[in-house]
Amino acid sequence: MKTLLFALGTLGLVGCNTTFKPIGPLAKEVPLIHQGQPLPSPPAGSTPPPAIRPTPTMLVVPSDVSANPYAAVNKLGAELETDRKPTPNVPVTVETSHVKSK
Repeated sequence: MKTLLFALGTLGLVGCNTTFKPIGPLAKEVPLIHQGQPLPSPPAGSTPPPAIRPTPTMLVVPSDVSANPYAAVNKLGAELETDRKPTPNVPVTVETSHVKSK
């Protein structure tokens, strides 16, 4: 019986498409390059937009840097100590809404 069911299942799969495609929310689409199709060409007469160079951001300015490294260590220690302290438990007030009937 098992052999018969296996044979019927195998014969049923013979006619199926052998390329299985994943489905679902986590499935990735296959890029056009891997599908064997040519890449779409841009419309005639269109020029690509010019490349925009990002401006560098200055997160640290020279006035932030001091000659005394011990001051930076003390600042970091104070910040870590502040982060280590637990936040006080504040009672939560409940907001209720009432529907006014006419």
